[in-house]
Amino acid sequence: MLSKSSLLFLIIYIGLLQYLSIEIIEALSLTCQFNTIVVFGDSTCDNGNNSWPLTNYTYPPKEYYYNGRFSNGPVWVEYLSDYCHAKEENHAFSGATVDSKFVIASNGLDYNIPVPGIKQEIEKLYLSEAKTKSVNFDKTLYIIGHQGNDYINNPNANPQEVVRLLYEQWVTLAKVGAKYLLINQFFDLEHLPKAVRNIDVFKKLLNESVSSAHNAALDSYVKKFRQEYKEVTLYILPMNEIWDELQKANIRKEFGLTDFDNACVIRTGRNTFTICSNPTQHFFWDLLHPSTTVHRYVALKAYKIIT
Repeated sequence: MLSKSSLLFLIIYIGLLQYLSIEIIEALSLTCQFNTIVVFGDSTCDNGNNSWPLTNYTYPPKEYYYNGRFSNGPVWVEYLSDYCHAKEENHAFSGATVDSKFVIASNGLDYNIPVPGIKQEIEKLYLSEAKTKSVNFDKTLYIIGHQGNDYINNPNANPQEVVRLLYEQWVTLAKVGAKYLLINQFFDLEHLPKAVRNIDVFKKLLNESVSSAHNAALDSYVKKFRQEYKEVTLYILPMNEIWDELQKANIRKEFGLTDFDNACVIRTGRNTFTICSNPTQHFFWDLLHPSTTVHRYVALKAYKIIT
């Protein structure tokens, strides 16, 4: 017999199937050249196999989250791997910063369990295992997902330095032979639910226009990288364009999204949560993370970009 949580996610999944839209069918008519997708990043990319075991499978709680993912279903890199019929090698850890020695990276119910930063994921977990020796770089896409835990954990973190550290990891992968990289634009904090925007740390980040500063630095380093590594294709996932597209009435209707202002899951205490009655209709699953419906749309956008 299915558990209560398993039944909930089965209902959500069945609800999502009705939104297998013309958009998706048209996009998937394009051919994906990659047979392997290697992923680094934070909770927006973690498929549940990395940070969750470190918490003894307690956080995020399975009653409200899907098998260790900070969402109600697969995250976008999983959808993208499926669309490409590619093997997914996922090294992303929920809670990751760009470099855990620059800003501490952690996860867990009390955020006291250390996790690797993106730099450590790449240099210690991936490259140290010498996996690149057998890589077909013509058929491998590297994804570096980053949505700003650096700023949450240290509101004084300088966006210029955060992006410089990200750039160093693009260079690291390029130097070992990577030919295709996919990175993301920083999601504007203005779009987060009001309940988040009223928290002091986010007020500070909003007042200092951290999102704009990060994306401006990102643009500069993208230009620098493309000039220095012309043999590498660097794809950019436009997160704020995705937000704007999902606001359009026809897209909202196709994907069943009606609530862009409120999270479905709310943490009400140290280990207590509430869940909404209309989970498939929310853009935000919790106060910081998108629902699997949004992840699916992000993957669709990414698929179009890389094909």
